[in-house]
Amino acid sequence: MSGGGIGHSGPKKSLDFELNLTSMIDLLSTCTCFLLISAVWVQIGTVEIKQSHGTEAAVAAKESFDLDLVFKNSNELLLHLKKDGKQVKAIEVKSESYEGMLVKLNEAIASQVFSKNSKTKRIEIAVATVTPKSGVNYGQLVSTLDVLRKNQIVNIGVLTAKGQ
Repeated sequence: MSGGGIGHSGPKKSLDFELNLTSMIDLLSTCTCFLLISAVWVQIGTVEIKQSHGTEAAVAAKESFDLDLVFKNSNELLLHLKKDGKQVKAIEVKSESYEGMLVKLNEAIASQVFSKNSKTKRIEIAVATVTPKSGVNYGQLVSTLDVLRKNQIVNIGVLTAKGQ
C-alpha cells in the first residue's frame, strides 16, 4: 500500500494538510457586519467658511469692504462697514427678540450694506468679523453666522472681546 496517510513511516511525507478556516471566516463576517451597521451613523457635515485672515481667501477683488458686527446685547447689533480701515457706514440693528433681530439684520445687510454704488455693482465684503458679548450664547452666534452666509459672505472671523 502506497498511501501518504498518517502513520506511514516511509521516506515520503504526507501531502495532506488540514487548516481550520472556520474561526477566521467567523471573525471576518463579524467585522463586516459591524462596519455595515456602524456606517449608518457616520455623517459628514461641513460648514463652508473660509478663514478671514492669513490665507489666500482674504485676497480681495478690486473694491472690497470689511464688515464688523459687534453685539451690544443679544437683541442689539452694531454693523460697521469699513474701507481701508476707515468706517464708511454705521448701522444699528435692534429688536425686542433675538429672532426679530436676525430678520432685521438680514434686511439691513440686503438694503443698506449691499446697496448699489454709482457703477450699479454690488459691493464685495472681503472680511466679516463678529464680536459677541458674554450674554450672547453659542446658538445665537451661529444663527448670526448663518445670516451672513445666506448673504454670500464667506470670509468670516469671530473675535473675542475681553471684559465685555
